[in-house]
Amino acid sequence: MKKFLIKSTILTVIVFVLGTILYSTILKPFFLVIIPFEVLFFYLITNLVHAYLLNISDKSATRFTSKYLAASFFKMFFYLAVAIVFVIFNREIAKPFLVNYLLLYVVYTIFEVNELSRVVKR
Repeated sequence: MKKFLIKSTILTVIVFVLGTILYSTILKPFFLVIIPFEVLFFYLITNLVHAYLLNISDKSATRFTSKYLAASFFKMFFYLAVAIVFVIFNREIAKPFLVNYLLLYVVYTIFEVNELSRVVKR
């Protein structure tokens, strides 16, 4: 878990740096104050879900697949619910929010699946 936390922290710093560069230059008109909080939100949820998945992988390898699928479903549903609630209350900034949200979802999901596949192979 410690290696995952270090890697996810490095990923988050990279996302922050790239976001700062892009939103201070090319994408300046699309910057939203909430974007740094989106990054932190994905960082926290990814680390919490990964900790849970590591915990269940140690206990029972036979039940891991079903619990992994259930955790992935609930995580995706939670992300979707948060996005919908935000868009309902903030329609004027929905498009840039959703573009950032989707990009962060893809980046953190690819990272988590890649790291989890390395753990499961062992």
